[in-house]
Amino acid sequence: MRPLLLLLIGFGLFACKDEVAAPALDYRYEYFPLLIGQERLFVVDSILFDPLGNRVQIDSTTTFIRELVVDTFRNASNELEYRIERYERRNSTTPWVLKKVLSESRPSHQAQRFEDNFRLLKMVFPLKIDQSWNPLVYVDPLAKVDVKGEPLELFKGWEAQIKSIDQSWNQYPNTLEVQFSDYENAIELRRGTERYAANLGLVYRELSVLNTQCLSACQGQPWEKKAQSGFILKMRRI
Repeated sequence: MRPLLLLLIGFGLFACKDEVAAPALDYRYEYFPLLIGQERLFVVDSILFDPLGNRVQIDSTTTFIRELVVDTFRNASNELEYRIERYERRNSTTPWVLKKVLSESRPSHQAQRFEDNFRLLKMVFPLKIDQSWNPLVYVDPLAKVDVKGEPLELFKGWEAQIKSIDQSWNQYPNTLEVQFSDYENAIELRRGTERYAANLGLVYRELSVLNTQCLSACQGQPWEKKAQSGFILKMRRI
């Protein structure tokens, strides 16, 4: 009788173990939603620093941007990508003009954006506070971009980290803050942050890419005063 009782207890323990399901892992994909038909409207304020001989010309512009998720396709790795058309105009009354086509994807628990021949790793899932990653896995960190005829190392010192999650910001009750660049020395500044809202995606981006050769004479001055080339960009959802 005793061996039979032990055997039944053993079966009971195994049965209980089988009934306990592992907790589902929440990847938090809602911060990078992808769906055909999505429309995203932004306004971008930019300041460009153009070196002209012994002086620097500063140009300020405002641009309205409209992104439409129009289709999907399979890339060379057979991963699903979402085709996005980006339109621009200078004010709210002029017609939209198609400027470029780009794509976004979420393969292997990642969020990627492919634009201007650069594939950036925007997020790594599941999202969690203080998580860090290399956003330039698919990009040469020494790649240069042309800004007003000046080649700039845009990606120098980039390293992404989640600074906050599920935090209210402006009119959005739940946002994710990603700092993707925070690099500075005496002659270079690369600093950028993004905000994503749950079920909306990107709602704010700020990026400063600035260079200077003004050292002792500009000591203690803010970058907006001593910058000789580069740009400052602020983009917000409307």
